[in-house]
Amino acid sequence: MRYLVEHAGRLISHEELLEALWSGVAVQPEVLKGHVLAIRNALGDDVQRPRYIETHRRRGYRFIADVTTTQKTDNRLTHVAAPSLIGRAMPLGILREALTHARKGQPKIVFVHGEAGIGKTTLVETFCRDLSNQHTSLSFGRCIEGFSGAEPFYPIIEALSRLIKGANGNKVQDALITVAPSWAYQLAGILSREHRALLQKVAHISARSRMLGEFCDLLEVIAEDEAFVLLLEDLHWSDFSTLDLISAFARRKSSVKVMVIATYRSDEWAARGPALKQLVNELMLHRLCDSIHLTGLEQRDVAEYVQADDSDEERSFVQLLLHRSSGNPLFLGTILDHLHRTQLVSNDHGRWKNNVPLAKIHFEIPETISHVVETKIGALDDETQRVLEAASAVGNIFNPVVPAAAAGVSARRFEEVCETLCRTRTLIHRHNVDKLEGGEVVRLYRFNHSLLREVLLNRQGPLRLAQSHALIGKELERSYPSELSAHASFELAEQFSNAHEWSKGLTYLKIALQTAKRRFAHQDALAILDKADEIATRLSDGERELMQMTLLEDRASIYAANHDMRAQQTFSGLAELAERLRLPDVQARAELGLAFALSWRDAATAVSHLENAARLSDEQTEPQLKARIKSSSAIWRIWIGGWDPELAKVCEENLIPLRNGLDRQITAWGLIEYSMICLISSRYRECLETVDTNLQILVRHAADRPEFNIFRAIWMAHLGRPWAYTLLGEWGHALREFDASEALFVGNANRYSICTLETLRGFLYMMAGDFQAIKDICGKLGFYQDKTGHQPAALYTPMLTNEIRHCTLLAGVAETRLENLDGGIEILKKLEREMLEKPVITDWYWLFVLEWWLADALLRSGDIVQARLYGDRMLDRSERTIEITWRAMARELRCRIAMTENDLERAALLIHDALRLIEMMGAPMAEWRVHRTAAQLSRMQGDSTHAALHEQLFNKKAQRLLESLPAGHRLQETFAHLMA
Repeated sequence: MRYLVEHAGRLISHEELLEALWSGVAVQPEVLKGHVLAIRNALGDDVQRPRYIETHRRRGYRFIADVTTTQKTDNRLTHVAAPSLIGRAMPLGILREALTHARKGQPKIVFVHGEAGIGKTTLVETFCRDLSNQHTSLSFGRCIEGFSGAEPFYPIIEALSRLIKGANGNKVQDALITVAPSWAYQLAGILSREHRALLQKVAHISARSRMLGEFCDLLEVIAEDEAFVLLLEDLHWSDFSTLDLISAFARRKSSVKVMVIATYRSDEWAARGPALKQLVNELMLHRLCDSIHLTGLEQRDVAEYVQADDSDEERSFVQLLLHRSSGNPLFLGTILDHLHRTQLVSNDHGRWKNNVPLAKIHFEIPETISHVVETKIGALDDETQRVLEAASAVGNIFNPVVPAAAAGVSARRFEEVCETLCRTRTLIHRHNVDKLEGGEVVRLYRFNHSLLREVLLNRQGPLRLAQSHALIGKELERSYPSELSAHASFELAEQFSNAHEWSKGLTYLKIALQTAKRRFAHQDALAILDKADEIATRLSDGERELMQMTLLEDRASIYAANHDMRAQQTFSGLAELAERLRLPDVQARAELGLAFALSWRDAATAVSHLENAARLSDEQTEPQLKARIKSSSAIWRIWIGGWDPELAKVCEENLIPLRNGLDRQITAWGLIEYSMICLISSRYRECLETVDTNLQILVRHAADRPEFNIFRAIWMAHLGRPWAYTLLGEWGHALREFDASEALFVGNANRYSICTLETLRGFLYMMAGDFQAIKDICGKLGFYQDKTGHQPAALYTPMLTNEIRHCTLLAGVAETRLENLDGGIEILKKLEREMLEKPVITDWYWLFVLEWWLADALLRSGDIVQARLYGDRMLDRSERTIEITWRAMARELRCRIAMTENDLERAALLIHDALRLIEMMGAPMAEWRVHRTAAQLSRMQGDSTHAALHEQLFNKKAQRLLESLPAGHRLQETFAHLMA
C-alpha cells in the first residue's frame, strides 16, 4: 500500500512491485493479487469502479486517489521570528516583483550582496518566510568555507537533499531518476531503496556538461505545479561548478516557474578568484539577472531601529550610532548590546534611549568588531564558552552531535546550551532540522555572523584547537557512511588537517579530488591540489616525496588536458622527481606527458622524449605495463611525426600483452590511445567502437588513479568521434557530436579544446562547401582584422602553434572560394612553408588538406605548373601513409591536373588507382569526387558507357552524404552547390 501511495498516479508493473518489495526472495507473481485484494477489502474499494487502486490486466496497478502528505522536513530558513526589516523596503519589493515574474513563467535570478553583517540573511528570510502560503515551494543550500570553497555543486546537492526529505520527496526522486540520473548518482545515499533499485537500471555518464543540462530539466519538473524558489547562500565561498550551473540556468531559454536567489559578500567574492565577479558582471551585462546591493542603513533607518523620536538629543544619539556602526546592522546591534550591558543605554520594549549624556558615552571597544564579540563571549559561563568554541571549530553551521565531544559535554547538554543562547539570539540562532544517518532528527544552529566564529577560533590556543578538530573529525567519520564520504570529504579534510593529522587530511582531499575529476571540474580540482600541496609539506621526507609525486601527476594531467603551458614545467618536475626516487614507470609516464606538451610547439624535441619513455619501459618487468608505455610512445610518435610502418608494427605487437593483462583500466587507457591509430589508418568505425567501449571503463574506475590522464582521454574521445563521423560521411551524426562536445568544453572552460573543435567543425564545412561558415569560424577565432587594421575581440583566441595553423588553413581555403583566389593561395603557400620548416603535432596530416586545396585553387586559377607541383607533393606524401581517404583524394586531384594538360594516359592510371583504393577499403568522403572525375575522364575518352556508370555512382555517393545531414540544414544547400 505504501509503495503504491508513494508512486500515486503512475502505473506500477508487476515486475517493479516484486523487485521493490520482495527483492532477492523467490515468490510467485500471484502473491500480488492476494495483497491487492486485502487492501481493497480494507478500503472498501470496488474492482469494477475503483476509487483507490486501478487494475491494468497483465500490466500492473495504479493508485488513483488524491494523495496529500505532511511535510517530512521543515524547509524553512529559520524557526524563530525574523527580526524586523529596517530600511529594506525597496530590495524586498524587488524580490517580490521577481517572484511575480517567475510565477508567470519568466525565470529569475537575483543576486543579493553586500559586506558582512549588512543584512542579506535577514532580507531573504523575510522574503522566504511566507512562501508556503503563496503556493510557492522553497529549498536552499549553503556554500561552505573550506578548501576551494566546497565540493563541486555542494549547495545544489544540499538543496536537492532537502527536497528529497520534503513533502514531495517521491516526486523529486522520480524526477531525478527520469531526467537527472547524473544528479541521482550524486544523491544515491539518501534515495529510497526502491529508487536506488531503479537508478541501477539507468545508464550513467557523469559528464559535467550533462549535469548542467539535467539540472535545468529537473527544475522544470519541480516547478511544474507551483513556483519554486532556490536560495543559495554565501556564494562567495562557492565552488566553480555551482557558478557554471547558475550561468547555464541563466542562459537557458525556458518558461520554468523558478526563482534563484543567491547571496554573497561583495567584500569577499575574490575568494573564488575572478569567477564570481565575472559571472555576475556577465549576467548583468546581458540582463540575465537582477542584483540587489545592500548598503549601510541611513540615518532614518537607524532612527526607526532604535525607535527614536525627532528631538535634538535623540537625533544626536542616532547620528552617534550611525557614525560608530557605519550603518552596518550587525555592528549596530552589537554596539547597542554592548552599551546596554554597560548600562549606558536602556531598552524599553524595543525603544533604545541613552541613560547618560551623549558626551559621557565612551565606546570602550577597539576599532574592530572582534573585541565587541569578545566582550559578549566573556559574559557567558565557562560551559557555554566551551560549547561555542567547539562549535566554531565545526563551521558557521553545526549540529550538537559533532562538536559535543570537543566541548566535553553530551550532545543533549550541548543542545540545551544552544537553545538557551537562541532564545536571546546571542551569537547563534536556530537554522533548520536535519536527519542523521540513523534516522535521528537534530537541530542545526548557525552563528549570527561569520565574524563571531572567527573571534571564537582566535581565542583558543593552538594545541586545544587542534585537539577539538581531531575529535570533530572522528565524530564526522562516524556520522558519514562510506557511500557519503565523498560528500563530506571537504569538511573531513579541513578537520583533520587543522588537527595536524596531515596524512588523514590528505586522504580526504584525495577523495574530494576524485569527486571533482568525475564531474570534470578542472578549476575545483586545481584548487584542491593547491591545498594538498600545502599539507604535503608537513609530511615526513619519504611520505612527502611520494605524495608530491602523486599530486604533480594529477596537476600535470589537468594542465595537459587544458593545453596549459604550465604542463611542460610540471611534467618536467615529475620526471626529475621520479628519476630521483628510481620509479621508471612514473618517469616514463612523465616523459610521455612532457612530449605531448612539447609537441604543441616543437615536434622534433617531443619525439626525443617519446624515445626516452620507450627506453625506460625496458626497466619495467610487468608485461602489461611495459606494453602500455611502448605502445603509447609509438602511437604518439606517429601522431606527432607522421605514419611510420615500423612504429605501427610496435603498436600492433604490444596490443597482445596490453589486452591480456589483468588490469582492465590499463587495457582501456592503451586502447583509447590506439583508437587514434585507427583514425589515421582509415579504420574509422573501429576507432568509434574502441573509444565508446573503453572510455566508459576509464570514466567509471580511473578517476582515482593519476597515472591515467582521464581528462586527455575525454579530450581525445570528444574530438575523435566527430572527426571519425566526418570521414565516414555521416555528417549529420558528426554535427551532433560537435554540438555535444562543444557543450562539454564550454562548460569546463577548456579554451584549447574549443578552438580545436571549431577548426575540426570547419573541416567538415570545408568538405561540404560552406565557405562562408568557415570564414565565420575564423572570425570567431580572431583571424581577421577589421577595416581599421585592428583585430576585433575574439570569442576564443588560439594561442598554440597548431591551433593557429589550423585556423589559418581554414581562412586560406575560404578565401580561395570567396572571390579572393590569389589572396587565399598566398595564405596557403606561406602556411605550407611554416609547417615544413618547423612542424608541430599533426602538421603532417593537415598538409594533406592544405596541399589538396592549394593545388585545386591553383588549377582553377590557370597556373597548371604550380598546380602540378603541389599535386605531386601531395601524391608523394600520401604514398607514405595507409590513409585511404587522402590517398584517393591525391590521385583524383592529380588526375584532373593531367586531364587539363591533356595527358589522358596518365590521368587514366591515376583514376584507376583511386577507384581501386576506394573499392578495396572505402572512403565515403572521397568517393563521390573520384567517380565524378572518372565520369569526366570517360567522356573525354569517348567512353559514354563508363561515363554513365560513374555518373550514376557519383550521384549515389553524393546523395548519401547529402541525406546524412539534418533536413533543412544549410550544408545541404552548400554541398548541392559544390557537387554541381
